Amino acid sequence: MTRTREDRREAKETEHPSTVFFDTHTHLTDPRFDADREAVLERAAAAGVSRLVEIADAPEDWPRVLAFARARPQVARCALGLHPYYADACTDELLTLLERQARLPEVVAVGEIGLDYARGLITPQVQLTALRRLLAACRDWGKPVVFHCREAYADLRSVVQEVFPSPPEGRRFWGVVHCFSGSPDDAEFLAQRGFALGADGPVTYPKNTDLREAFRRAGPTAMVLETDSPYLPPQSRRGQRNEPSLIPEIAQALADAWAVGLEEAARVTTANALELFKTRIP
Repeated sequence: MTRTREDRREAKETEHPSTVFFDTHTHLTDPRFDADREAVLERAAAAGVSRLVEIADAPEDWPRVLAFARARPQVARCALGLHPYYADACTDELLTLLERQARLPEVVAVGEIGLDYARGLITPQVQLTALRRLLAACRDWGKPVVFHCREAYADLRSVVQEVFPSPPEGRRFWGVVHCFSGSPDDAEFLAQRGFALGADGPVTYPKNTDLREAFRRAGPTAMVLETDSPYLPPQSRRGQRNEPSLIPEIAQALADAWAVGLEEAARVTTANALELFKTRIP
């Protein structure tokens, strides 16, 4: 049967969704994806997730994450960091190596770095010392920051006020607070100082009304989407492995909080992510 031009147009739109999402924080090099990594990426593309940033938490992860991004230049970039769990490894030698790696074309940010007072075995003082050194380096290198913060928002605000006392000049964002979990006041403070906020699966959890209020008050221009795959699945997949194809559920929760449509939530968060990472992935 001969297909009409309209039939072909509809088929093309089905194959390539018009709603484009950017997953700004993934861990797809995690061993939990070893059995089906390519299938996960295919499902992401089918769901409209056409861009992602793969995150490395520690130096031993950097080569694997770089290789992942290099193998997928049409889709992926990466960030290299030192999770606060490993803050005691922040030496002069590590900073020299990180600077060399951070200047590679695949690397769009430094992170994740930050503070974790919930599970970290490293003392807050050691974490804060490492964070200040890493942030000073990021400013020198002109790289955005991917912050990790758990139960440490008071100290994070103090560090931001100290290192980033005003919004950046010539760009919109200093970086992003990954998997934002602070208060509405924290959200406003960070957004006003030039930080994007990452929305993950927890925004879909029914009891997280304060988190949705934080994102409502920060507003669409401060938000980016992320899954943190394989962690933090949205409500429909609680207790299961997370993956980028579930981004639309997170985007819908934000759209509802802002009283806009899903396509508008996708459009603005993707634009924010492209600006944050100063990348134009095809």
